[in-house]
Amino acid sequence: TSALLRQISLKAIEPMASKSSKPIQTLVEAEKEAAVVVEKARKNRDARLKQAAAEAEAEINEYRAQKEAQYQAEVEKYKGSAGDVSKKIDEDTEKMIKATSESATQNKQIIVDLLIKYVSEVDA
Repeated sequence: TSALLRQISLKAIEPMASKSSKPIQTLVEAEKEAAVVVEKARKNRDARLKQAAAEAEAEINEYRAQKEAQYQAEVEKYKGSAGDVSKKIDEDTEKMIKATSESATQNKQIIVDLLIKYVSEVDA
């Protein structure tokens, strides 16, 4: 009798088990599909992030090169003018030294006479 009861109960349970396992199986399959979709979305997001980073790096390098070129152009511009300014200062200095020497030569006797006058003159 107990074997018979087991057979009857198993036969009664089998249709219910297959009926209840079908929704569970559907959920498991849906969960697997969802996991695949989520993984694909993650991979796409990672790819987009890497692409955006590469584009940003390229843009930064382009900007850096542009600014470096501008800087070098400014350096060259002032480098040439600095040499010109230095040359002009040297020329002006030479002119001033020459003018001072000529003035001293022309006024040498006058200055010597004034010095002798002031030294030899005694105020009492």
